[in-house]
Amino acid sequence: MSDLNQFRSKGPELLVELAQHTSETIREIIDIEPAVADQIGQAVANRMMQVWGGQNVYFPMGMVWKVSQRDREIFLEFDGRNHHELARKFGVSLQWVYSVVKRVRKEELDRMQGKLFDGEPDADTGKKE
Repeated sequence: MSDLNQFRSKGPELLVELAQHTSETIREIIDIEPAVADQIGQAVANRMMQVWGGQNVYFPMGMVWKVSQRDREIFLEFDGRNHHELARKFGVSLQWVYSVVKRVRKEELDRMQGKLFDGEPDADTGKKE
């Protein structure tokens, strides 16, 4: 029995699924032989077992991250005139599109310019950072 087959039949269910999902994700992203993707998936599962073995690990749903990604997509697709189209496409209100564009534009400007002084108050909240 090969190492991969032994891993699939005797490995802990969570790690076997992690290996399978990793392999599938790799094949979706790059053109790679399925056997090589399976080896990488098993290597990732083995690494997680070494690093986090014996611990209770919680995987959050990542809603903040998903919303943040969606908001970045809205901002990137915004052309100055397509508020209504973006609201329909992303299933949000027109007002939400306006607020996303305003907020992400400010974040981008702040990121590019930086703060002039340490402890400078935030423009929106007035609180010092």
